[in-house]
Amino acid sequence: MRIHIRALLVTIAVGLTAITAIRAAEPDPYAALAPFVGKVWRGEGSGPDGKPMVDVTRWDWALGGKAIRTTHALTSAPYGGETMIFWDKASNSLIYHYFTTAGFHTQGTMVAEAPGRLVAEEAVSGHPTITRVRSVSVLDAGGSMNVSSEYLDGGQWKPGHKMTYRPAPAGVEPVFPDTRR
Repeated sequence: MRIHIRALLVTIAVGLTAITAIRAAEPDPYAALAPFVGKVWRGEGSGPDGKPMVDVTRWDWALGGKAIRTTHALTSAPYGGETMIFWDKASNSLIYHYFTTAGFHTQGTMVAEAPGRLVAEEAVSGHPTITRVRSVSVLDAGGSMNVSSEYLDGGQWKPGHKMTYRPAPAGVEPVFPDTRR
């Protein structure tokens, strides 16, 4: 009987060691996003209409490191949104949901093509004309983040916004107008 218990305990110990080794060998699905997280970024660029705009966005770990939340707000218009980015094991991809102050929302997938380079595509719900968005975000060697997008608007792909983000000065945060008053 003691031999069976010892054999069982050894089997369990070997199994747990193997599971731990497998988990340790699994790549971190958030590794390519890590350079963006824990920072507030201030972006300057142009919107789809070509007019200048400034955006402030904050990237934070959420759900105990199991997700990333971004919050952004334009400084020149009452618009902003929040995004939750999550590793979906079933699809083996980063998925996200974006909710806006304009009343529409999106759901999409994000691919880290390389450290600091993200390509995203999303379906839009609740917008009168835009049905899809594609974007590329690149963190360059100088520490800036360059973002460009295009929108499927009325069945045609059109240029979206182009922004260059740099780490924001201390104390700068995304600010939403209080619309509940």
